[in-house]
Amino acid sequence: MTTHTAIALARHVGRILCWHLALAMTGSAASVLLDADRYDPALYALWAALPVTAVAWALARAVEKRHQRRERDARSADSADWTPAA
Repeated sequence: MTTHTAIALARHVGRILCWHLALAMTGSAASVLLDADRYDPALYALWAALPVTAVAWALARAVEKRHQRRERDARSADSADWTPAA
């Protein structure tokens, strides 16, 4: 995986997380407004799956940061770029 792919993946999973949270919140508001006594297993499943999406985003973000750090270290590891210490 390249750094560009890691960045794109982290952004995509971040968008999925935002949409997941928005859908869960909208579903909860609609459930309360329409019928508060109704049991809605799909809504509970949506809320229960939210930590999975959050963990996926956190892992994608960690991979992105690792790739950026390796790329930065590879650029700064070139000895021709450094001046000798005084």
